[in-house]
Amino acid sequence: MLAYHWELMDEMSPEMRSAYLKFTSMANEGEIIPKKYRELMVLGMACVLRSAPAVKTHAQTAVEKYGATKEEIFMVLATAMSLGGVPAYREACIALEEYLKTL
Repeated sequence: MLAYHWELMDEMSPEMRSAYLKFTSMANEGEIIPKKYRELMVLGMACVLRSAPAVKTHAQTAVEKYGATKEEIFMVLATAMSLGGVPAYREACIALEEYLKTL
């Protein structure tokens, strides 16, 4: 199920959504970076930005779609401290607490 912000874009401007999807697919054209690692990179960016919804989405995608492990997720969260500080790490852990307990 799409998050509401994507549903809204699909409803209000399908052309914008199509352009966004085309743009983002260009960022890893030819899969130079394996999809799992790209998803983990995006998770790290979400941590630094302190976007709880993005942290949840990208952690779950990394695990469920690309086979990332709990250890890999933890290392991304820990690495995010280098730019985002302890608050970014803490907020990501809070956002993922229930999910990580299931892994």
